[in-house]
Amino acid sequence: MYKAVIFDLDNTLLNYSLCELDSMKKTLRDHNLFVDEERKWDEFWQSFLKHNSKHWLDFVNKSGMHHSIQDVLHRSFRDALNMNPSDHETLTATYWDYFCNTCIYEEGAQEVLQSIKPRYKLGIISNGIGMAQRKRLAVGDLHHFFESIVVSDEVGIRKPEKKIFDIALDELQLSSHEVLFVGDSLTDDYQGARNAGIDFCYYNRNGHSISIEYQPKYIVRELKELLGVV
Repeated sequence: MYKAVIFDLDNTLLNYSLCELDSMKKTLRDHNLFVDEERKWDEFWQSFLKHNSKHWLDFVNKSGMHHSIQDVLHRSFRDALNMNPSDHETLTATYWDYFCNTCIYEEGAQEVLQSIKPRYKLGIISNGIGMAQRKRLAVGDLHHFFESIVVSDEVGIRKPEKKIFDIALDELQLSSHEVLFVGDSLTDDYQGARNAGIDFCYYNRNGHSISIEYQPKYIVRELKELLGVV
């Protein structure tokens, strides 16, 4: 029935949470911060995540003064650490370099892509930063799987807007009924696919219960279950 499968990237094909954590641990190690201080590390990490979430939402909504992802990270370090401004800039540069070069797959991602690639066109639609997404795909040797890679900051449109899906369909030269979209977010991915008239497979990686208002075409707990769908 389908001619293509389009994937979300973070926490669908790649484990964003582990990429983020690994990059931060390497960053703090390089700068000799919280080495062998587990309690202080935990306090910092929880604080950083809280501030980073706020500044990222400001950036996405264009309601703050952020002009780049580096601004988001700089402000997050600033709010989580009592350090000189120059130190925040150095930490930001180190962390961003590590993150852009870190690719940790979701379990089963490589096997699924290898299995379905001979039969389907493959694409990605990601709400992310193009530099990071493309470099991480290259580091993980995944970029060659995809005929279409659409990243929100490159096209100026974010999921769940229909237009970002239309771009992917145009690049794949397919209609909405010929495509299956796979993602882990009911707000961005499910709603976006619904707006675009595309069948949606919910990758329920954490086993959340879902409200009756959400009715994805398929639900899988593990990516390898997708092989039974397509």
